[in-house]
Amino acid sequence: MRRLHPALIAIAILTALALLLLLVSAIANLYAGVAVVSPLLAQGLVVLLIGILIAAIGVLAYYGRLFLRPRRQRPLPPPPETATAAASANLEAIQRQIDQVQDEVARQALLAKSQSITQDFQRRAFKIVIFGTGSAGKTALANALMGEMMGEVAPTLGTTVTGQTYRLAMAELDRELWLTDSPGLLEVGGTDRETEARRLATTADLLLYVVDNDLHRAEYELLCQLLQVGKRTLLVFNKTDRYTTGEVAQILKQLRLRLRGLLSAESVVAIAAQPQAVTLTNGSVFQPDPDIAALVEPILHVLRTEGDELIADNLLLQSQQLGQEAREQLSAQRQRQADATIDRYQWIGAGVLAATPLPVVDMLATAAVNTQMVVELGKVYGIEVSIEDARTLAISLAKTMTSLGIVKGALKLLSVGLQANIATAIAGKLLQGASAAYLTRIAGKSFIEYFRQNQTWGDGGMQAVIEQQYQLNRREDVVRQFMQTAVNRMISTVDTDH
Repeated sequence: MRRLHPALIAIAILTALALLLLLVSAIANLYAGVAVVSPLLAQGLVVLLIGILIAAIGVLAYYGRLFLRPRRQRPLPPPPETATAAASANLEAIQRQIDQVQDEVARQALLAKSQSITQDFQRRAFKIVIFGTGSAGKTALANALMGEMMGEVAPTLGTTVTGQTYRLAMAELDRELWLTDSPGLLEVGGTDRETEARRLATTADLLLYVVDNDLHRAEYELLCQLLQVGKRTLLVFNKTDRYTTGEVAQILKQLRLRLRGLLSAESVVAIAAQPQAVTLTNGSVFQPDPDIAALVEPILHVLRTEGDELIADNLLLQSQQLGQEAREQLSAQRQRQADATIDRYQWIGAGVLAATPLPVVDMLATAAVNTQMVVELGKVYGIEVSIEDARTLAISLAKTMTSLGIVKGALKLLSVGLQANIATAIAGKLLQGASAAYLTRIAGKSFIEYFRQNQTWGDGGMQAVIEQQYQLNRREDVVRQFMQTAVNRMISTVDTDH
């Protein structure tokens, strides 16, 4: 806060003293006048005036202190200290957004996702998702981790069509653990399964990405996408029993080199989830046990050292994704409501001007920026705009539209379109109404951008927004559809006999 100039302080003190002397003189004269009639009444009046004066000085001093003292800005709420706290705050904000969604189907879908995240938040269960290409051995790995056969294991692509989730008990851990076997990726005709697999991957606290050889380009790109969103991942090289010891070492080396900087060497492991059966010399068939020790150890290490942090990070990521989905729903809803508002106002003004045309071209710009339309568009975006502010915005936008030549451009553009659709005589009478509707449309679309950007016009200012909307709405297909609607709506308001 800047300090007051000493001269200003001196002037203020002298002024106050002069006023005080005048006030004392006025009280003395009043006392002398009243004392002639009644000395007691005069004394009481003086006491009352002095009391009022003291009270007034006290009030002035109080509010002066409030005005002059440095203003304290309301402190912002402290940012969440942990990912868990941030996820909790996000879920509360998302709930408020969901309450504003009017589409019942969309709202219920968002609520279901929000409740699922909330349940995960409360349960604090650790979720492992097995992810990878079709028949890389994902289901076999799930069975090996479960310790018993819990799903069909077959070499045919697409065995797991939908995600299967199981509870996994580990004596070394004291938390609830869920294991999900996702559908395979990159399968012919498996678009739905791949979509489901990707969705499941985004819900994982720990991802087991299973391959049975070196990474193909598509596999590598998928893995990079998951790592970029922060998914803790172990790359599992499965079916090592089909390779020689030297080949396994070579493939492991290649995988670790390919993922250098993305995954640590310890996060790339080799296993045999379901080794091939071996025929013994006596003709009997021996089925070796799963060899997954190299994977179980890093899983346990991750759970012990990173478990709580991974759960919190995953919950935060899911809540952020749900928040984005809720914002998109709200944005689409507001866009529909705003478009309906613009449509209503553009044809109201158009009908009036078509029936009683005005010779002043500037009236077209005034009709295009109806003040009440601005107020209603603000409400659509949750912003209260006063009539005075709306009128100021409307006038400013009208002047800008006129200065840019958009009013004359609209007249020229629509006069050609009207003459191509109806008789010349009628077209002339409809021109002003159609132009008013067209300009109202451009103005309304411009105000939508203004409210969407939190009551700012962006880096290019109002002029850039208006020019952009004018260019978008002068496209041939837009003008053609607009002219058809204009003729249908306004032809009945014009007396075709004159």
